[in-house]
This record gives sequence, C-alpha cells and structure tokens, in this order.
Amino acid sequence: MPPRILQIYREPLKAGSERAYDAIETDTARISATLGCPHPYLGVESLTGPKEVWWFNGYESEADQKQVYVAYAANAPLLAALQQSSERKASLTLPHIEAFTSYREDLSTGPRWTPGQGRFLVITTTTRDEGTTGTVFEAPDGIRFIITSFQTRENADAAKALAGGEANVFAVRPAWSFAAEEWIASDPLFWQPQGR
Repeated sequence: MPPRILQIYREPLKAGSERAYDAIETDTARISATLGCPHPYLGVESLTGPKEVWWFNGYESEADQKQVYVAYAANAPLLAALQQSSERKASLTLPHIEAFTSYREDLSTGPRWTPGQGRFLVITTTTRDEGTTGTVFEAPDGIRFIITSFQTRENADAAKALAGGEANVFAVRPAWSFAAEEWIASDPLFWQPQGR
C-alpha cells in the first residue's frame, strides 16, 4: 500500500547546475549509506517541465514520522554531513517547496504507487476534482499529486500526453536515493549500482 503520509520536497535547479548538483547528491547518498541513514528516501529528476529534483519520504503514521526524526537527531555525524551537503548545493538551487501530503485512497485509480516502484514517474499536480489515473496524495492546501510509475520513458511519455499539461515526466535517480531493501529486491539491476 502507498504510505499514509508522503513528504514531497522540491528543489528547483538553476540553469547549468545539473552536473555539480549530481556530484553532490551522489556523494550525499553514499554518505547516508555509510553513516546509517535511518529511513529510505527517493530522489527523482524532472525530464519535462521546469528543471526540478523531487525528494520523497513515506511514513505510515505521524508516530512513524516522529520516530524517524528522533533517529536522525540521534545521529550527529549524519546530520552534520547532511548540513554540509545542503550548504554545498545552496548556490545551485532556488528556494525549495515542501508539502506533507495524505494518501487519498478514495480518489486513486489504477495500480497503486509506492516509493521505489518504477524507473520513471508521471506526476500530475492539480487542484481539479476530475482525476486522472494514478495514486493521489493531497496537501493541506488542496493541491493533489497524482503519481503513476513506468519502466520505460516511452510509456511515461505516452501517459503524460494523456494526462495533459499539469503532468510531467520524472526519472528515478538511484544514485541520489537511499533505497529500501524491497526497492532493490523488486528491480536489482536498476538499484544495485548505487552500491548499497
């Protein structure tokens, strides 16, 4: 099942910053694995629309979310490394956008998406009531994120064309993510290069 709470953290990239950003995030994921990151996270990069990197963290409950925060707070070396990484990339990004969204099972149609599933995502960002096929997460301000996953860019592009102008295609970036074991087991060839 999809997580009940999905944290979505969006970082718009400045033009020409992609290569430096990639190096920082690849290093951050390696450090996270080395220093015992307490929770899996997923990094994706937009292939259409504005150039952004989106980060996803899924939680089963508010208690689960608090437990993860406590685990991060208890890992001083990891926190220091993440702070350093944040400072290194500050000149490469525009102000971030963050939302804590709730899974809307009642609005979701088609196969359910969970973080780590698929090599490409189509994400529709909308406030409309009429939906498109996908797993729906809703922010407190009413913005809905409708997510579908695909194994190929071709299929993702076709789904975007059907979904309309509010949809964009994203590529999952294993080298930027801290994968859960079940993500690796579901697609070993895709996830194993990250070295975890």
